[in-house]
Parts: sequence; structure tokens; C-alpha cells
Amino acid sequence: MQDPKREILDVLRGLVDKPSLRKQAEILRYYFTPDCKFYHFYINIGSGVEDLICIYQLAELLFNYDGVDVYKVLYEEAENAMAVHCVVYIRPWSKLLRKVELDIFVLLELEDWLNEDGKVVKKIRVQRDYFERAPFILAIPIIGDIYASQTLRFLIGLFQARLFMLMRLIFMIFLPKHIAQGLLGL
Repeated sequence: MQDPKREILDVLRGLVDKPSLRKQAEILRYYFTPDCKFYHFYINIGSGVEDLICIYQLAELLFNYDGVDVYKVLYEEAENAMAVHCVVYIRPWSKLLRKVELDIFVLLELEDWLNEDGKVVKKIRVQRDYFERAPFILAIPIIGDIYASQTLRFLIGLFQARLFMLMRLIFMIFLPKHIAQGLLGL
């Protein structure tokens, strides 16, 4: 990449915006170093671009990539690093091709690379994917919809907080005050 902040959009679109398997392989070979590493929620790969191609193609077949929206791209030239916040849309077979949104933060470590025409370009050496929620759980019918619900997650959090308050109150009733205060920090 000669202009990483601009070109990263083409890379992402080529990998997860209704790609063909051939297009994915071409993009990975062109924009990633041969010895690249990939860190993901479920797997890590440290063995190079050919293994990464297999992983992306397997993900395409299982999860049926449907698009990508990029919200923010940060590029730190001095550190040779880039951060991308995006939402990747998939239509997994397990959800009968209903759309699932994966909110992802991608951290890329770049490396200067001498191109075949003698120009120095930036290639991706390390990709780290961070998900807001576990992708496989989101793809499970019914459970994924419940898991993705912000309202339900807030209600569960509120329930857990109130339950702990009740347990703390019971704990304080049955223990001497100085012990309860020392243990709970009250």
C-alpha cells in the first residue's frame, strides 16, 4: 500500500464484501507479507499468507460474507500501525441466511516492503481482530439474537447487580459489622 489509510478500504472490501475465493487470495497475497500473522477471537495463525488464505476462504464458505461498513480508520505512520473500526455483515447458513452484524476492531501492524518495481510499499505483517461479541454465538439461531440484544444485556447486568446487592446485605446482617466492613470494603 502506498497510501495505507485510503487503500485499507479496498483491502477490507475485497476480503469481506461479497468476495470471490479467487479475489480473497489475490488480495491476501498482494497486501500481506508472506510470513504474516493473524490473531482472531478463535484462532491464531503464525505460519504465513497461504494458511491465512485458507482461513479466509473457509470463513467465506461457512459464514457467507455479505458486506462491510468502515466507521473509523486511524493510521500512525511513525509506528507503522493502523486501526480500523468496522462492521462486517455475514449471512451464515445456520441462521438461514439472515444477516448478522459483527462489530470488529482490527489492529494492523505494517512493514515496509520493496515492490517488484523498486517502490517501497507497506504490507500487512500482523492482523489482530477484536470483536464486541463472540461471532459463533451470534450465528446460533435464537440464542444469537438474544445475545446481540443491548436491552437484554443491560437487564441481565441490572439483575446481576441487584442480586449481588441482596447477597451483600444478607452477608452484612449475619456477620459482625467490623468483619463485614473489612471484607466488603464498606
